[in-house]
Amino acid sequence: MGYWNEVKEMVIKGLNIAAEGIKEGAETAAVKGREGVTYVQLKKDLFIEHRRLQDLLSDLGDKTHDLYKEKKDIYADQSIKDIMDKVVAAEEKCKKIRDDIEKIGKENQGE
Repeated sequence: MGYWNEVKEMVIKGLNIAAEGIKEGAETAAVKGREGVTYVQLKKDLFIEHRRLQDLLSDLGDKTHDLYKEKKDIYADQSIKDIMDKVVAAEEKCKKIRDDIEKIGKENQGE
């Protein structure tokens, strides 16, 4: 599945969660609506973090390319290590957000 198809499906899923909540009554709608909004906010956060990760990987590629052209040791370069630390942190943040999204999805499937 393509990235933008996944984006579309997740937004639709978030909106469906909110819509289902509204159908269940005022009290339940408030809870479900918050869950739907939270779901969509988490998806937004995930997409922003994916974009940040994409930028970091682009920076890593640029720096690696420059070092390669200069025939320098890529593994010894501190800027490569710094970028990799940021990449690993961004990946972990993406995984955490994705876990939170899946948790909301599983909670709503069980009902």
